[in-house]
Amino acid sequence: MATALTAFRRMQISNAEGTPGTAEAATEIVTGATYTAAYGDKVIHKPEEDRNDLSMNLANDFIVGEQAQVSIEGRLNSRIFAYLFSNSINGNLTPYQQDAGNDPLQYSWDFVPQSQTANTPDIAAGIDTFTIELGDNVQGYEIEYCVAETITLTGTGNEPVEYTWEMFGRQVAKTTFTPALSVVEPQFFVSNLVKFYIGSTYANIFDTQKTDTLLSWTLTLATGFSPRYPADGILQFGGVNEAKKMISLELEYLRGTNSEAEKDKYDARATTYLGLELLGATEIDSGRSNPPRIRIQMAARYFEWPEADDNEGAQTVTVTAETVKDATASKQFQIDTRTEFAAFP
Repeated sequence: MATALTAFRRMQISNAEGTPGTAEAATEIVTGATYTAAYGDKVIHKPEEDRNDLSMNLANDFIVGEQAQVSIEGRLNSRIFAYLFSNSINGNLTPYQQDAGNDPLQYSWDFVPQSQTANTPDIAAGIDTFTIELGDNVQGYEIEYCVAETITLTGTGNEPVEYTWEMFGRQVAKTTFTPALSVVEPQFFVSNLVKFYIGSTYANIFDTQKTDTLLSWTLTLATGFSPRYPADGILQFGGVNEAKKMISLELEYLRGTNSEAEKDKYDARATTYLGLELLGATEIDSGRSNPPRIRIQMAARYFEWPEADDNEGAQTVTVTAETVKDATASKQFQIDTRTEFAAFP
């Protein structure tokens, strides 16, 4: 029996598409990740007929639509985050330098979703779309107009911070890989270096670090994006719908004073202010103590909490916080970063 060989699979991603849905050549090799893709992207209709024939299929099927699904799983790093969040929160960003004189290699990308105007690709401050090339040494494929449906980040002790990027795209087409791209080695984020914060207001979330409190976490961003199929004379989707969005954050707390304080907020139906700070291991600028950093902050509430008798004698409690819009900050969440990644290549 033949043994499956996956060594020659690869994945490359483009710069942000100039026009959503118009394919762009790849500019970056995706490192530290694997993928699955729905190559069977065609929606085929098989008519049922009364035709004096016992054959199930009469070879009269036809295509009624096309759409691709892609799932990328990988280790979160100081380059890929820009693609993830530009594709799910907001794009068209211009990274900026906070202190070009002292930190010449450090750039900031700040992602904040609009809540009262659309974030779709056709809006000026909407998300960026990308073209993905994938395949192996036998055949390459191309999927344009890729839009995120769900982004998941996971942190567990002694493991890297991992991500899953679920997206839809127009269709799968055969292509030739964009040649001569060099691998750029990023910094990866590891779970043990993550810091956890709980603030009393949205503005002061990162003032108070909570140590020996958070054991593991899973963050899920539901983007609210879905394909739209108007009567446009094409088989593929013609636009992107947007529904309400939120982040849900599953938290495994070590039971103690901090977890009980969060339980009090649940009982009082009070908003909590949570922050995750993901840190790289090496400074961006030598001697400046500025490793790559991702700061995720949110206003949230707990809508369920385990009953007391389920926790008595247990060392941990696992709960889920869902983002809510904070009246003072006028936002439910944001993700601010610093990195050596100055722009899409």
